[in-house]
Amino acid sequence: MTRQRISIASVSEPEDGRVGSQCLKVGEQLYISGQIAFSNGELVGAGDPLEQCRQCFRNIEAYVAEAGGTLDDVVSLNIFLNDIRYREAAIVARSEFFSDPGPGATVVGGVDFAFETVLAEISAIAHISKNCSECGGR
Repeated sequence: MTRQRISIASVSEPEDGRVGSQCLKVGEQLYISGQIAFSNGELVGAGDPLEQCRQCFRNIEAYVAEAGGTLDDVVSLNIFLNDIRYREAAIVARSEFFSDPGPGATVVGGVDFAFETVLAEISAIAHISKNCSECGGR
């Protein structure tokens, strides 16, 4: 099956494409790598776990849209927090971005990130069907 890299302007890709991709579309599945609260190379929401989670979801939303879908197509999230006490911020942000029923989610706390200022990282899987009668043919 063909893998297609999906890119957005506000998030950079690794210099060496063999190292990885921020987002891949394989058939009707979209795999979005862990997003951190960076936009155009700058941290969004320093010290604010809620704003960092929001920016992660903004990035995810942009990837899904670029692939032709909406956040309603997201079926699974992995949410990593450097402090499990930020769980409530992740819940609030999820409620702002997703409709009922929201995607399944796993939340892990106590994570050490590559950048000390990063408080959250969120990856996602979406199913984007071009022939779905229930989703308006997206």
